[in-house]
Amino acid sequence: MSTKLWAWVGGAVVGLGIAYAAAVMVDITGQDKFCISCHTMEPMGKSFEISVHGGNNPHGFKVHHCTDCHLPHESLAGYLVAKGISGTRDALAEVGIIKKVDFKENIHEMEHYTYDSGCLHCHAKVEDPKTAYGMSEASRFAHTEYWKDNKAGKDVSCVRCHNDINMPNFAHPGLVDALKKQKEEK
Repeated sequence: MSTKLWAWVGGAVVGLGIAYAAAVMVDITGQDKFCISCHTMEPMGKSFEISVHGGNNPHGFKVHHCTDCHLPHESLAGYLVAKGISGTRDALAEVGIIKKVDFKENIHEMEHYTYDSGCLHCHAKVEDPKTAYGMSEASRFAHTEYWKDNKAGKDVSCVRCHNDINMPNFAHPGLVDALKKQKEEK
């Protein structure tokens, strides 16, 4: 074989190796074990474990990654950019370079860090509420209104209705109390 062909083969092998390593790192750094390894995120991890999305449901189904809900899923590039910004901000806050986010004070801002594209990644059936399995009439009406407003360009968000304030045990039950306790211990 020619030197040029070996260079292409070698480059392809190295490129695939780097891509694989990057994919593994993206996966590992999105898992709850990694996210709650920071002291700041411990209350979120504990509350998630007992929530519907953490596996406390009749089916035992658990969301695989924190990033399934807390990063946008419209495109790979958008996902990776948001992951980089969010991870960098969290790491800098954890070591004290920048101010930590006060999650208790910002609990009502959850639509800025919980993305509809994440919800719809698993709950795609709600895109057609008329045929979605197991929805009550009230739920069908609410989801029909959501899609009508969404298509009209209005500012809508899944977590305006689906959250721990309106729906106990949803994603992070008892989180506000845990965050309050954590703040008092400091």
